Amino acid sequence: MAENEITSKQEQKINVLVVDDEKSILKLAQRLVRQEGYDCLVASNGIEAIAVMEETVIDVVITDIAMPEMGGIELTKQIKENYSADVIMMTGYFKDLSYENAVTQGAKDFIQKPFSTKEFQIRLNRVIKERETNQELKQSLKRMNDIVNGVINSLSSTVDARDPYTAGHQKRVAQLAIAIARSMGLEKTIVSSIRMAGILHDLGKIAIPAEILSKPSTLSDIEFSLIKTHPQVGFDILKNINFPTPVAMIVHQHHERMDGSGYPLGLSGNDILPEAKILTVADVVEAMSSHRPYRPGLGMDKALEEIKKNRDRFYAPDVVDACLKTAAKNFTFHG
Repeated sequence: MAENEITSKQEQKINVLVVDDEKSILKLAQRLVRQEGYDCLVASNGIEAIAVMEETVIDVVITDIAMPEMGGIELTKQIKENYSADVIMMTGYFKDLSYENAVTQGAKDFIQKPFSTKEFQIRLNRVIKERETNQELKQSLKRMNDIVNGVINSLSSTVDARDPYTAGHQKRVAQLAIAIARSMGLEKTIVSSIRMAGILHDLGKIAIPAEILSKPSTLSDIEFSLIKTHPQVGFDILKNINFPTPVAMIVHQHHERMDGSGYPLGLSGNDILPEAKILTVADVVEAMSSHRPYRPGLGMDKALEEIKKNRDRFYAPDVVDACLKTAAKNFTFHG
């Protein structure tokens, strides 16, 4: 291997742990690992390996299968549950384990003893390269998510700037909607979708004159008609953004009602997205609880009374129940 390649790998501080109860195998594997420019630690069984991993961050574990005290299968299980290392299994008895079985157990690769020097190093380098690629992808995804979140927060702040009397409303709705979704046991991707839609649900209000948004008295029919355009405007702004979830549609539907009396589409029942049903309840509860230019806040009790009274008529029963459960845990708005 070229000297500059070894130096590059050393700078990355990749730690490999070899676990085997045969000293000759440990010695050979340690030499081969270090030839590739990686740091190498050793252990004679699974218990020793866990002790090493408690003290040092390990990138790859190469473990034998049959060992005293804790074998390679149990060790791999412990690693997958508690650590981020990748595992390469190896055994001298082919009947003990096949490649398919090793992968099923959570290993990234499988080495059959006796192994050649070249095969050992090729398999080790392949696992490390794949690991580095996955980490790069995760970092890229995180950077992309940070950018998306920055854009979303900036758009939300634009609405707040035009409607200072209700500043923070979108974020508070998002907080409550997230709490409801989690109470319902929804998966992370759905919760994330609800969070984004919650922060953006009133984006369409940027098209409504500020004097209407902050009017300290009851709106006229014409003014209220303008207000009712904001879900459509928000949808039109967001629909061409390639969100991984239906954020634009959720925004579009957050004023729909179960009985079809909502706007702008007059959808009802199952035609309304589940995420939009959650956002609807969160929006109503936050709006009633908080102060508005034309009235003081009515408080959480009144808001919960509203959704309870119109459970199944305007609001989805399971969402109402989850919201009441969330409120019972003394949910408070933050930020």
